[in-house]
Amino acid sequence: MKTLYKKELNYYLNNPIGYIVVILFAIFANFLFVKDLFLVGSASMKSFFSLLPWLFLVFVPALAMRILSEEKRVNTIETLLTLPVSETQIVLAKFFTLLTLLIVALLLTTALPISLSILTRMYLSEIAVGYLGAVFLGSSFIALAMFFSVQTKNQVVAFLLAALTTFFLLVLSTDFTASVLPKTLQDFFSYFSPSYHLQNFIKGLIDFRSTLYFLSLTALFLFLTIVDLEKRK
Repeated sequence: MKTLYKKELNYYLNNPIGYIVVILFAIFANFLFVKDLFLVGSASMKSFFSLLPWLFLVFVPALAMRILSEEKRVNTIETLLTLPVSETQIVLAKFFTLLTLLIVALLLTTALPISLSILTRMYLSEIAVGYLGAVFLGSSFIALAMFFSVQTKNQVVAFLLAALTTFFLLVLSTDFTASVLPKTLQDFFSYFSPSYHLQNFIKGLIDFRSTLYFLSLTALFLFLTIVDLEKRK
């Protein structure tokens, strides 16, 4: 598993696409943070973290779309499955590669909030909890994107399926859902939205239910991906 992890990580490190996606994410995220900082007129990370799900909507599928679909396209997935490693190890190695890149991308956005926390009343502990929530959010999106990547040989199709599914989950907690559904149903469906659970972390709270939600969503799609690979043996 360790060898596979290094192999996947080296692919992104030796390929411009990895750098491009990560750097573009950092640029957009920092821009949105600075923009909101001047518009609101106060140092707060809440708007930044609230926008992260929508940034991840594009960033994560773009990063993960090739992770398994490319193996299918070039017919190396059969070779991969004959290696002395289990399907679980293959999926986890690829998952942790993508999670590493996501964490690097998030780290590239920390300079401004850390600087502002020194100059203002922003608390580092609250910022840290927000970033922890962002990692949980990103891990669930990665697992989802990997599942769709294993379903097709076409990277564009994998990207679109992951992005559309993520969009649907995010919309569950928006005003749009509230406008078309009764409040009881809206409250029920919003609980299944990643944005809903991220709000606790944005407030600086490590909520057990929200943590369990992200871990369960991640585990579910990783499990489905593993099952799909096992069927190909």
